[in-house]
Amino acid sequence: MTASSDSPAPLRTVAVVGAGPRGTAIVERLVAASTLPDWQGRLTVHLIDPHVGLGGAVWRHDQSEVLLMNTATCQTTMYPDPSCHPRLPVPRSETLADHLAGEGLAPADIASRAAHGRYLAHVLDTAQADADPARLRIVRHTAEAVDVTGAPDGPQRVRLDDGRVLAADAVALPLGHLSTALGPRSQQYADAADRHGLVHVGPANPLEVDYRRLLGREAIAVAGMGLNFYDMIGMLTETAGGRFVPDPDSAAGLRYERGGDEPLLVVGSRSGMVYRPKPDLRPALPEPYTPQVLTSERVLELAVRSAGVDHERDVMPLILAELRRALQGIGEDELATDEALIHLLFPFGRRGGVTDDAHRRTRDALRGALAAAVGPDPVWLLVFRVLVAMRVQVNRLIDLGAYTTESLRRDIDGHLRNAFASWASGPPVLRVRQLVALEEAGLVRFLGPRMHVDIDEEAGRFAVRGGENPPVLCDGVFEAHLPPVDLPAYRSPLLGAWRERGEVRKDSWASRGSGTRVLTGSIEVDGLYCPIAVDGTVHERRLLTGVPVSTAQPGSAITAAPGTSPQLLQHAEAVALRLAAHAGALEEPLVAR
Repeated sequence: MTASSDSPAPLRTVAVVGAGPRGTAIVERLVAASTLPDWQGRLTVHLIDPHVGLGGAVWRHDQSEVLLMNTATCQTTMYPDPSCHPRLPVPRSETLADHLAGEGLAPADIASRAAHGRYLAHVLDTAQADADPARLRIVRHTAEAVDVTGAPDGPQRVRLDDGRVLAADAVALPLGHLSTALGPRSQQYADAADRHGLVHVGPANPLEVDYRRLLGREAIAVAGMGLNFYDMIGMLTETAGGRFVPDPDSAAGLRYERGGDEPLLVVGSRSGMVYRPKPDLRPALPEPYTPQVLTSERVLELAVRSAGVDHERDVMPLILAELRRALQGIGEDELATDEALIHLLFPFGRRGGVTDDAHRRTRDALRGALAAAVGPDPVWLLVFRVLVAMRVQVNRLIDLGAYTTESLRRDIDGHLRNAFASWASGPPVLRVRQLVALEEAGLVRFLGPRMHVDIDEEAGRFAVRGGENPPVLCDGVFEAHLPPVDLPAYRSPLLGAWRERGEVRKDSWASRGSGTRVLTGSIEVDGLYCPIAVDGTVHERRLLTGVPVSTAQPGSAITAAPGTSPQLLQHAEAVALRLAAHAGALEEPLVAR
């Protein structure tokens, strides 16, 4: 992938577009590469991001401390460890826990996102300080890259929103969640809001939302009951000026004192199950659960079945058997039945069918989950650990293309992802305490599953219902989820320019059984990183990592946890080596696996 012998001499310049965790990791790996004995010449690295030096858009350290991570500090690192099998030197090993110990946080504590941003900024500053200026120079640009042009196998030109144009031998684009144009249904909400003076907030990064728009409204429908919902209640109550104060008589242990302008939040989703809190595991995290039924060997055996895997027939029985075995091992025979486990996993039914008495059902489930998480209850903790392990195994099956297209749509996307996420990717205990306190203050009403939003033109309001229950009239709709991975809908000027020129196309996923290909919103890449144009041309000097290429890089959006061979760090090293090779700083043999 390096230039041929008759090509012009390299510019010895590369660009990294994005300074969040992925971009920071790529720069750190470039600095490590520059210490190798066979490093040649001096390389200039242009690091481009509107929030460069702050940790990137999601983790920027100048944000409010109210937004929290949903993993413990010891579960995040920016430096490869032996599990990554790094090819480059790793002179440092400071984890997020190590860095935040100076702020008084313990390894099992949950940090704010701003604190993670401070860690990212520290890692970047440290890499820049470690770089020998005679070998590698890092130049920061507080700007947005609006286009990258150049021949597929030649130097690239990066145009910034301030008018500057940077020439580079190759460009890495470590991208996170990008804003998208509204989908058809969301656009209907937005149009109705304009007609009737209502409020509509589409899918967005919580930091990009003006929560003041919600204040003073009677009722706001919240579509989604996952992590973005919890972010929303944290930001809304802070904006309103409300306070959570200790109250031992409350189920939450907190009482909410209103700021005065908070609306009633009318909350629902497709499944109707709000995410449960992660168990309070302080002072130290337990060892990960090792599967005994759905083992790694069983995953590989399932993955090679020529007819493909049907989740309900082939995998769900193994998950239930895993849970039964674990619970029986601690004497919990009453819970170790399929009927009890299904009710535990899907309190509103497998497909979110039960909608009667939804508010009470949700409130009681949430209070019970909070009490169990705070203990933590040993049974609850065991179920949590097993389901975290099962989620990993199911994701491996997905990554290996084991599932049939039909099962992936019907079972995984239909209900299992949400069930796993509501158990294994929930918010910290504090946020659930706050939600329970808001419900007790009369500021939250749960609609349950099968949430549907209509527009009552006569009343000039949104009519929101759960299932077939009577509608609730609301003054606004808040879509509590991140923008989807959807290449045609991305608002990024850079990706828009590539779309217009046909230099990027949508990826597809193929079922192992039928071979049916399903288009995804992900960007199609060759060999994990290089975007493929509409005409099949591979742009070798552009290297993409992260959310927009999630089909090719499943799991790469997950935070890099020590000892887990995290894809984020593996991709960062591979991309750093390719950048160095394109710029003539390293020879091709080191780059090839």
